[in-house]
Amino acid sequence: MVKLTTISYNDLQEHALDDKLSSLPFDIKDKNKKSSHLPLISIEDKFEASDSLLFNINQTSIEYYRQYVKRKNQEQFMYNKYLFSSSTTRYILLVQVHTRIVYLKKFIEMLQEIETINQTLIIFSHDFIDSNINALIMNITFVPVIQIFYPFSQQLYPNEFPGLDPNDCPRDIPKQKALLKRCKNAPYPDRYGHYREVSIVQIKHHWWWKLNFVYNSIEVLQNRTDHLLLLLEEDFYLSPDALVFLKKMETEKEHVCPECLFYTLGNLEKTGKQFSKLGSKVSIAYWHARYNLGMTISHQLWTLLVKYAEEFCTIDDYNWDWSLVYLAQQRFHFPRVMWSSATRVIHLGSCGTHHKKTCSSESDIGRWTETKLFFKTNRKHLFPTNSLSVHLKYEGKPIFKQPNGGWSDLRDRQLCLSFAFKDIKNLSSVDIKTS
Repeated sequence: MVKLTTISYNDLQEHALDDKLSSLPFDIKDKNKKSSHLPLISIEDKFEASDSLLFNINQTSIEYYRQYVKRKNQEQFMYNKYLFSSSTTRYILLVQVHTRIVYLKKFIEMLQEIETINQTLIIFSHDFIDSNINALIMNITFVPVIQIFYPFSQQLYPNEFPGLDPNDCPRDIPKQKALLKRCKNAPYPDRYGHYREVSIVQIKHHWWWKLNFVYNSIEVLQNRTDHLLLLLEEDFYLSPDALVFLKKMETEKEHVCPECLFYTLGNLEKTGKQFSKLGSKVSIAYWHARYNLGMTISHQLWTLLVKYAEEFCTIDDYNWDWSLVYLAQQRFHFPRVMWSSATRVIHLGSCGTHHKKTCSSESDIGRWTETKLFFKTNRKHLFPTNSLSVHLKYEGKPIFKQPNGGWSDLRDRQLCLSFAFKDIKNLSSVDIKTS
C-alpha cells in the first residue's frame, strides 16, 4: 500500500517529506497556492492526532492527487511545442513509467542520441505521481513531450478498488473460506484459485487505459489515422538508428512483408546482437508475446483491438501481451510481424514485477554504459543504406497456451471495458457489493 504522508494541506503542496517516494508533485503555479479553509497540523501535533483526523487528512491528500491527475489529463500540456508539427509528426513514443527514477534518468539521456527524435512526440504515461520524476520530464528540451497519468492507480485508491479494499479476499484464501468470510470478490477467484493482486492487475489496466486515452482523448492527435505508436518502458535502451530503421521497415514493407500488421524493433533471439551480419536484415513471424519488445501499434491494429475489447478485458490473464496473443490467434487470424534481426531495443532493467530474484538498479546502470558502448562499436552497421533483406521467415504458428490467470475479478473486467467505452466518470458501476 502506498504511504500517504500526513501533514497539512499547505505543507503537502510544498514538500515531499518522504524523500524516497517524493510522493506529491506540484506545478510552479500550484506551489504558491494557499488554502485557508483546510485543517492545519503542526509538526508536533501530527504525531498526536487522532485516528479520525489522520483519516480526514489522508483523504484530503488523496483528493488532491486525484484532482491533480484529472487536471493534467485535461490540460495535456505539451513541452517544447515549437518542435511539434500536427500535420507531419508520425511516430508517437508512448512510454509507460512507474517509480524507477534511476532508469528514467538514463532513458531520457539515451533519447538524445536517437536520430530524428525531435520529429516525434513522446507521451510519458505514469501510474505514480512523483515530483522528482516530473522534474526530469519538465527539463526535457530536445523533443515535444506530454505527460498523462493513469487515473485509477493504487496510489490514488489506496484503500478501495481498484486499489486494495480492506474487504477484498486475500490472494491465496480457498474459495469456500472466502465465501464464508463474505469478502467482496469471493465468487471470483481465477482459474488457479487465486484472487486479484493490485500491483499485478494495475499493469494491464494502465497499458489498456493509455492506448485508449491516446487514441480517444489526446487533442493534438485527433482527426488523423496515420500515427504509429512505439510502445516503450522506462528501462528500454534504443539504438541511435531505431527510428530511422523503423521508417525503413515501413518504406520497404510492400516488398518485404506486405501482410505484416506489426513492426517490432526489439529482438530476443540469441543472434539479436550480431550487427555485422544482421544490421540490414529483418525477420518475419506470426506475432507472439516474444515480439513485444519495442512493438508498434497502428490505427488499423487499434481498430481491431477495440472491436474485441470485451474479449481482451475478460480473458483470465493479467498480462496485456498474452491477452493480445489470444486475440491475434483467435480473432486476427495469426497476423505477421516484421522485426529487426539485429535488435534496436534492449531491455536493461532487472527490477520489476516479473523479476523475483534480487535486483540492483545500480548494476543495471552499468549495463546502460555497456549498451551505449555496444552501439558505438557497431556504429558502422547502423543506418543501413542497402535495401532490407529477410534473414529468417518462420512459418510455424505457435500454439496458444493456457491463460496465466490473475484476471477473474468482475470489477477488473468492467473497469477495463469502461476505458474502451469512455465511461470512466466514476467507479460505482464496477463495484461489487458483498453478497
